[in-house]
Amino acid sequence: MKNLVMLDFGSNSTRMSITQIAPDGSFKEIKRAKEMTRLVEGMGQSDGQKILQPQAIQRTLAALLKFKKLYRDLPNVSVRGIATAAVREAQNQNEFLQQVKEVTDVDVEVLSGSSEAYYDYLAVVNTLTVKDCVICDMGGGSFELVVVKDRKAVNYISIPYGAVSLTEKFHATDKISARDLFSFARFLNYKFHQLPWLKEGEGLPLVLLGGANRTVARQELLRSGKDELDQIHGLKLSAYMFLETYTDWLGKDMMQRKAVLGSEAPRADIIIGGLTPVAFLLEYLQISEVIFSESGVREGVLYSMLQK
Repeated sequence: MKNLVMLDFGSNSTRMSITQIAPDGSFKEIKRAKEMTRLVEGMGQSDGQKILQPQAIQRTLAALLKFKKLYRDLPNVSVRGIATAAVREAQNQNEFLQQVKEVTDVDVEVLSGSSEAYYDYLAVVNTLTVKDCVICDMGGGSFELVVVKDRKAVNYISIPYGAVSLTEKFHATDKISARDLFSFARFLNYKFHQLPWLKEGEGLPLVLLGGANRTVARQELLRSGKDELDQIHGLKLSAYMFLETYTDWLGKDMMQRKAVLGSEAPRADIIIGGLTPVAFLLEYLQISEVIFSESGVREGVLYSMLQK
């Protein structure tokens, strides 16, 4: 039995998963952990250069030390690290990766935007039965879009704006102003119109990945009286109900959102920045149903490894 540790350096959170892989190729995740490290925070505030900030780096290294305690004594362990938008765009990427290696002895692979979108696709088609869909992974520093027909990826892209960076760009930390929301809408409309192939997903279910989207899923489980708030994989919700939740949070300030989000309160400051692109995508493609996925880029990388 092999223990595979995956370290995922996302723009908003740093995650770890431990998966046991049997000789026959079957596998089971036995542990996962997450720390909200906000690696992308303040990146665009250094004279227009994208620089990982010292505080964000220290938060991430501290998270790695916690994770290391969870896997260092495991037998037959191998560790793989992947990084996405924040590290991908950072001009001090090499310095950060060297610091990570000093802590973990791991050479982290920095995924391209298109690779990130493709791994999202692999995760979804290997864990959900949906045949035709649009996938949207809303991360902290980018969001990925994939159109899937007959379980094949027709087209995909990574857009270099995510929940944290969009929150900063459109001043959505607290209650967003009408002016900023209108600017946000114009920005999204422009981005979507640049992707003519996106219209191939019109009317299809929207599969949602990423922390902001999962927060909506957990709120739906709470509303339904469920106790297991992590059981969101495959959960379906009407677009109408998704938009009702979004609209409710849109009308609140940050403190009011914290009050209703409960355990997800640390996400209250970036939730509008993360959900607004999804809300406008639902309208743009006239989508009637969303499906939540717990599987994302880490699982996609795992399936790719096993296929090889």
